Amino acid sequence: MEKERTIFGTDELLIMSTGLVDRESYQSLYHLYQPVIGVKALALYQTLWSELKPGKMKSNYMSHSALCEMLEFSINELMDSLFRLEAIGLVRTYKTKDARLTQYVYQLRVPLAPHTFLNDGLLSSFLFYKVGEVRFKQLQGRFTIDPLPAGIVEVTKDFNEVFDVKGVNHRAFTQKNYEKPDRAKIEINYSFDMEIVKKLTNFPVGFFTKKLDETITKLAYVSQLDEETMAEMLKEYFVHEAYLPLSEQEKRDGCRQMVLQLKKKQTRHRKEKTVELEQTKLGDLHDPEVMESAHPHQYVSTLRKTPQLTKSDEQLVIELVDTLGLAPGVINALFYYCIEVKKQTRLSENYVLRIATSWKTAGYTNAKEALEREESQDALIEKKQQKRESVQRTTVGSRRKPQQGDMPKWLEDEAKQQRSYDQARKKELESSVPDDAELVKLLNELKEKG
Repeated sequence: MEKERTIFGTDELLIMSTGLVDRESYQSLYHLYQPVIGVKALALYQTLWSELKPGKMKSNYMSHSALCEMLEFSINELMDSLFRLEAIGLVRTYKTKDARLTQYVYQLRVPLAPHTFLNDGLLSSFLFYKVGEVRFKQLQGRFTIDPLPAGIVEVTKDFNEVFDVKGVNHRAFTQKNYEKPDRAKIEINYSFDMEIVKKLTNFPVGFFTKKLDETITKLAYVSQLDEETMAEMLKEYFVHEAYLPLSEQEKRDGCRQMVLQLKKKQTRHRKEKTVELEQTKLGDLHDPEVMESAHPHQYVSTLRKTPQLTKSDEQLVIELVDTLGLAPGVINALFYYCIEVKKQTRLSENYVLRIATSWKTAGYTNAKEALEREESQDALIEKKQQKRESVQRTTVGSRRKPQQGDMPKWLEDEAKQQRSYDQARKKELESSVPDDAELVKLLNELKEKG
């Protein structure tokens, strides 16, 4: 490790990053980091981020003198600010030196979450020293999520309690005009206790909600996870975020992303489940009863003749189970319909979700119902297509050819008379035209006269 580093204005630098700064990181940066590192170091940190190319995780090469001009820093001020960023963990610096030029690579690090910063003994102590006791307690209160009061109950007013609908015309609210088919309710045959997960994670009050519980249960079924494994994954993935005011959708998206990353680190439990599924032989893949009894991982991988599900197919299964709420048997029927019936081996997400949404709207509850109704629909569409093609074959330009029996009798009679007149006129014209001998004679007479 070097004891002393001197940076020259001609030395080149390249900026890289390992992530993105979100709104929570900015809160931590301004309220917790700035009092420790100072405004100049913060300005340097923000400027380095701004030099990253749009949509990329690195910048172009530039000189330190150009960076000094942008910030109106001297080289010593730049070095002091840079060392502060390095010391607190916001920048990691790498140096490459050859005979001609010294180059630096600055790797930008995302700020720690407020909860992590305040629980770090060294960082919190230094912050306390910089801002004092009063401000430090204010910052602690700012980033502490207060639990909900005990015994809380919902007292929200119902629509009928606030608005008088008795005098409204009853016809405007008849169910037959607006009701939709019953949505298929997902029935998962999988033993999973969310209460165990909640106890093992020990997350703050309010993190788990009814919808998030449903999502986690569905994801556990899709990936065949037990409560202990799911709790470990949640603690690892939401180690900081669990203490932040995340929205419902952000939590659900995080859980889905967490499960998709599971392939990189196969747990012992999941390996056992995977082996168990592989050892269970499926029957006829065309049989709706097999579709109903098989797990989507097992059915789709067998249908595709692959040892395990691809990441894109697994993402589709998660989307169908969690977002659309399709039953496992219907999901298996959907893959069968797309691959075997429609002959679409490379499934795009938009194609599958378009069909899945129509199935969801139709209210299909099992594989047999879905396939039978789709078969009748396809037959009807094919019949209409054949009729359309037969019409096109009898069309010239934009006008349809008259077929036998299309014209009324009086029009047919007029057409016959016209054809008879045309034939008679043709004969009359042909008889008035001289033959070859007469034509030669006429030409000779004209020559003699001339």
